[in-house]
Amino acid sequence: MDASRLAVSQHTTPQGVRVLRLRGEIDRGSVGFVDWAFDNDRGDGRAPRTVIDFEHVTFMDSSGINSLVHAYRAAQESDGWLRLANVPPAVQRLLHIVGLDELLPTYATLQAALPS
Repeated sequence: MDASRLAVSQHTTPQGVRVLRLRGEIDRGSVGFVDWAFDNDRGDGRAPRTVIDFEHVTFMDSSGINSLVHAYRAAQESDGWLRLANVPPAVQRLLHIVGLDELLPTYATLQAALPS
């Protein structure tokens, strides 16, 4: 995994929503950091509700798609959900090409993606 190309930070909102903020490139060499964040068990017994903020993502390949599919399935199996925020046009196009835009709701801003 190449930490120089991707940074992942996360926090949990008071409502129990995990927010992952990504910065850089999501590819075969760096996607392990995203997978680790998805697999990092919260341990609080709540259904996983996650928003991924793509605002500073500059590139994503099929490795990122696979990671999103994994996260989506895990959330569904646990009665949770996965939402995407600030998705750049190139990434949005990739999501559309593979049909993930029909499964994963996208929001223009992080605030809009969070439940009120």
